[in-house]
Amino acid sequence: MDEIELLKKYEPVLRFAKSERFFPMAVEPYLEKCMLFPSGPTGAAELFGHFNEPLIGRIGGLKSHEYFLRFVNKPLNDFDAWLWWGAGSALGLVTGWFTLGWIGIEIIAGASFSAALVLFMLASPIRLRIIPGLLAVSFFLALGSAPVALFFKPMPGISIAVEYFIFLPIYIFLLFYLLMRTLKFIVERILPEGPGLVMDMLSQATETIARQAGDLYAEILKKHPQPVYYGRVVSETDKEGNRWTVLQYHFFYAFNDWRLAANGFNHHEGDWEMAAVYLKNDSPHAVLLSQHGAGDLEKWEDMIKARDKDGNETTHPVIYAALGSHANYSKPDVIRSPAMYDPGRLQRFLFWFDGLIHYLFLLFNPSQKARHIALEEIRAKYGQLFEEHVFDELRDETDHYVVRLPMEIATGDGLRIGFQGKSSKEPLLKSASYLRRVMSDRKVSLPTVKEWKCVLLNSEPGWVQYKGLWGVKSMLGEESGPPGPKWDKPKGKKGRVSRRVRWEKPLDWLATLEKNAH
Repeated sequence: MDEIELLKKYEPVLRFAKSERFFPMAVEPYLEKCMLFPSGPTGAAELFGHFNEPLIGRIGGLKSHEYFLRFVNKPLNDFDAWLWWGAGSALGLVTGWFTLGWIGIEIIAGASFSAALVLFMLASPIRLRIIPGLLAVSFFLALGSAPVALFFKPMPGISIAVEYFIFLPIYIFLLFYLLMRTLKFIVERILPEGPGLVMDMLSQATETIARQAGDLYAEILKKHPQPVYYGRVVSETDKEGNRWTVLQYHFFYAFNDWRLAANGFNHHEGDWEMAAVYLKNDSPHAVLLSQHGAGDLEKWEDMIKARDKDGNETTHPVIYAALGSHANYSKPDVIRSPAMYDPGRLQRFLFWFDGLIHYLFLLFNPSQKARHIALEEIRAKYGQLFEEHVFDELRDETDHYVVRLPMEIATGDGLRIGFQGKSSKEPLLKSASYLRRVMSDRKVSLPTVKEWKCVLLNSEPGWVQYKGLWGVKSMLGEESGPPGPKWDKPKGKKGRVSRRVRWEKPLDWLATLEKNAH
């Protein structure tokens, strides 16, 4: 049995969540859309010497790791709109002065400011997170100033007694109710977007970039509708003389939109994941799954296997890819945890601060039940209220978590790629049980072909040698694109790049995960 036949015999079935937007694809169409940029002086000097070469052929010959690829390269097409705004505002101000004087200037200035605000919101890469917040806060402030505006002067035709002893109490009661409802909306709907908003502001992969990447991927799907995995076969012998055959399945995704899809920690262009089937003396032994730069181990006998049309078990393990992050799991699962991998300090602080705001809202809430929950939290966790994870499991009076922590949603209720057979008995969860409807039902583009295309990597095509990042480099490490399947991220002060352990020494990776499992 040759390498491709062996890979196909054990190739996994990947099950995705319903609202997944990106699926394993070939790298060539991705590279056709990308532009290459240097991220350091060595990269800039080397890139200058290879400037006129095609990107697909060029990246394999680059020696340095000081590069990154940018997938979304939309031109700045909002400049004309700002020119029209500037010219229109200047003309309007002049016209307003000669027709109505200062009143005309005030009218035109107000209209110009409103137009500028609209243009900013349309151009802002974080507009879908920031606009609802701006509107809600503006409405709250307007309500708060309403009593002064309405009751500073007596109402014509109404006696002072009626105004202040009948209308004013009714108005204040309604105003208080609307203020509380608006504040509740801000705390429940706007503040949970805060961590994502801050990360978007600091990131090179905002939610607008994520949506544009989705549009580009949809274009690629029209010409390349078949999912792809990159297979690699490694043979080794251990100290005990056991023969190992490692079947590696590398999956490339155009974008990781974990934060947008499931309130995750990060966004970044490009995403490399993998699964590996380990054969010991020609018998399947274990399956190793990539998860956020680390991995998980599952014994072969414990893996869910795809079944043929007659219901018989096959040699195709079923793997559940998490929504947005594409981390691989051996069974359908939903994980709500801030510690599923090592996030940055800023990310951890943002989620703790989000929890603190929600807790204070409970503590000073008009609802007696909400206050009781907050007071019980003080009694139960006295002296721990400033610890990092103290609010993680706190629930409000409607029994909902007050902190929207990142979630790994590996439900498997969406697209299924790989051996088809009889899939009705494979376990699933429902994404809609964990996501807002607007997200669980979001529009996605699906590959029209559901069987894998296998591309053998043992010959190591040129792009495998590329040591740079497969997405934009960000000031936040977690927001940068990943390195390729062969290389690890730069480490140390000199930024040296080494080969991934799972690529170079797959038995060492197995031994590490077996040790961690115990």
